[in-house]
Amino acid sequence: MFSFFNYDPKARIKEILGAFELPRFRKAVFETLKRLRDPDSTTNQICQGMSTDPDLVSRVMRTVNSTAYAPRTKITSLDHAIAMLGNSNLERIVMVLGARGCIPQKTPAYLTLQQFWKTSSKRAVLAKEVAEATSPAKANLSFSAGFLQDISIPLVASAKPDDYGKVFQEALTGTRDLHTLEKETFGWDHAELGAMICAEWDLPEDLAGCIHAQNEVNSPLRPDPVYFVSSLPDEHPPEWNEKFIQMVRERCPALEEEQLKNMLAQCGGKADELAKMLT
Repeated sequence: MFSFFNYDPKARIKEILGAFELPRFRKAVFETLKRLRDPDSTTNQICQGMSTDPDLVSRVMRTVNSTAYAPRTKITSLDHAIAMLGNSNLERIVMVLGARGCIPQKTPAYLTLQQFWKTSSKRAVLAKEVAEATSPAKANLSFSAGFLQDISIPLVASAKPDDYGKVFQEALTGTRDLHTLEKETFGWDHAELGAMICAEWDLPEDLAGCIHAQNEVNSPLRPDPVYFVSSLPDEHPPEWNEKFIQMVRERCPALEEEQLKNMLAQCGGKADELAKMLT
């Protein structure tokens, strides 16, 4: 059990989602993650495991070569991807793709998946770029956490469409944060539930910690870029950009305002490319 839980995540998920069965990673995704985490696995063994799922291979290669992920040189094969990125960084990409495959294809009308993935992709792009400029070692973790921050929302919306819909739609008015409304109404929020789902999917504790602490102003569980992007709304109004720049500059004064404006200006196109690969 992850160190920040003082209860059984599996039992708590069951309590929250009821009869809804939490989806599982595809077999090839699970096997690939297992091999990527095994220090004794060879590059050939990892490639063989992934090759049983051509769709996974295609999505991995498109993702690592996308403008969202921005490799310095084009990655031409799986073994090249492992050599360039390393097992741990490639693992995070496979995790993102695996989690994407677990989301129901149909969700309540109030939750548009196309917009959901676009916003998730924007968070991933922005978090990664800020981390690359401030703490490069945390860039890939920030990318994964930014993308998966709201991964529990489509799941709980599918499990409890009516009850959750009331809270979700109230949050869309912009008067109060979704996580605040969730806590008041249900006693949990989507950040906590997302971390529990990470535990159930056997994802790394550092990723689960980032998701769990995404809305906390100060937390040792996550790098700051994960917090910076957590409030990004679907409509992404100009005033949010101003708050984002101010927040980043307060904690990372070495980052120039113009640099942050460029990140914001380019994140939409990069996010669109990433989102298209996932839908």
